[in-house]
Amino acid sequence: MDYVKVAAVADVAAGRIVPVEAGGLKLLLTQVDGTFYAAQRKCPHLGFNLCRGAIEGRAIVCPLHKARFDLATGAIERDPRLLFIGMKARTDLATYPVRVEGGEVFVGLPDQDGRKP
Repeated sequence: MDYVKVAAVADVAAGRIVPVEAGGLKLLLTQVDGTFYAAQRKCPHLGFNLCRGAIEGRAIVCPLHKARFDLATGAIERDPRLLFIGMKARTDLATYPVRVEGGEVFVGLPDQDGRKP
């Protein structure tokens, strides 16, 4: 498993969503109660940019359809909804392990065969 530096701790204030790139992957980085989380930047439902979303507790909410995903596991906590139309989310959010060392934030990337760390 390779860890790639993506930000300085000081660049990620609590509750802020920061777009980062690591190994060609477009990710988001956030910090909740001192714990850092990294996840895919696009919503797995319609591909909307989650950096424009909101942090609620330890979850991120898509600004387009209000689907809610746990930042630690990527699990769907609330299905998408557009206007009055309810939908069923079929895919969890991809999440990545995060390590903090010496004031820098590192994200663990999938192995070359595509397996997540």
